[in-house]
Order: sequence, then C-alpha cells, then structure tokens
Amino acid sequence: MEKNKLPAHCTELPEGYRQTADFNLKHNTRAMIILNIVGFFLFLLAAALVQWYTLRVREASSGAVFSFEVDSLAQVGVFLVLLLLDIAILVVLHEGLHGLCFWVITGKKPMFMIGPGYAAASAPGEYIAKYPYLVTALSPLVVMTIAGLIAIPFVSPELLLHVTAITVFNIGGAVGDLWVAAGLLSKRGPLLVKDELDRVIFYQPGE
Repeated sequence: MEKNKLPAHCTELPEGYRQTADFNLKHNTRAMIILNIVGFFLFLLAAALVQWYTLRVREASSGAVFSFEVDSLAQVGVFLVLLLLDIAILVVLHEGLHGLCFWVITGKKPMFMIGPGYAAASAPGEYIAKYPYLVTALSPLVVMTIAGLIAIPFVSPELLLHVTAITVFNIGGAVGDLWVAAGLLSKRGPLLVKDELDRVIFYQPGE
C-alpha cells in the first residue's frame, strides 16, 4: 500500500506509520476539565441560539422557550423522568449515528460502550482514513442539529421542549467530537485513525 494512497479503512497499520496523537480523556485530566468548561459555554450558546430561532419560526411562541410551570412535587418528578428520557434518546441517536457511519465505512457491526458519564461507539480493529473518520465524528452534531431545526417549527407544543432540549444537549455534548475533528484538520498528509471507544489514536507516515 502506498503511503499517500489510503483506502477508507484497513485492518493492519501500513508499514512506516507511527502514532502522532492520542486523544484520551481517561488519562488527561487537564483536557477533560477544559472540554467540560468549553462544553458548558457551547451549551449556553446553543440554548440562546435555539431559543432565538424557535421564537422566530413559531408564531405562537413568545417569551422563553425553555420554561415550564411547576405546581407540585409530582410534576417535578415527571419533569425529571422526561428529562432523563430525553437524555437517553439523545445518547441512542448520537452514538447510533457514529455507529452507522462506522458500519457503512467498514462493513462491520460497530461496538458500543456506556460508562460513568459517557457513551461511545467504535469500529474495533479498524484503521480509518482521515476524511471518513471526520464525517463519522461530526455526523451526530450536523445531522441532529439540522433535524432539530427542521422539526422545531412543526412539532406540537407538548413536544417542543423535548426537541429543543435534545438539540441543545447534543450540541453541547459534541465538544469531544469537535476536539477530535480539530485534531484531524490540524494534521496534514495521509492519516489513519484507530478508535478504541475511550481513546482515539492518530497514525501518520514516519520521516
């Protein structure tokens, strides 16, 4: 295999390739703290922009989109249950899109993992080329944001809060994908990516 001509994926690292980057939050506390801070501000920005958009595309909407009335503790409980359901739907859709991309690229069923505070999808044993992996990394952010913005003008008032919440949480939660995508775009030349669920490794030809 020529160094400058890579397939979309392969199961063996080509000769001469070496590790050039390692995205591993498990063993990088500083990066985890920074990403959580960036993700929080990204969430606030997304909430503001989605509310601005919603108020302009829904004639019946007025005031704050992310608002609700609570008359009893039972209502608080119902709201929390529905919020957890929204988060569960978000995780399934987000990681499902990653997994679907891995499946299309490699032709093999992806692997999924849920850990404390995170979920992940990967293509075990596969080295994936730069741009196919970039599409995989950004697909949940792009697809779910577009789908949410398309749905917001048409969903019922009862579903509006859930659609906007899923859209906003997905944008804020995509900070890790954006981190890896930025790393991909910062690298020039041929590049292969190995996704190990909680770790993403870049390989490039050595000098």
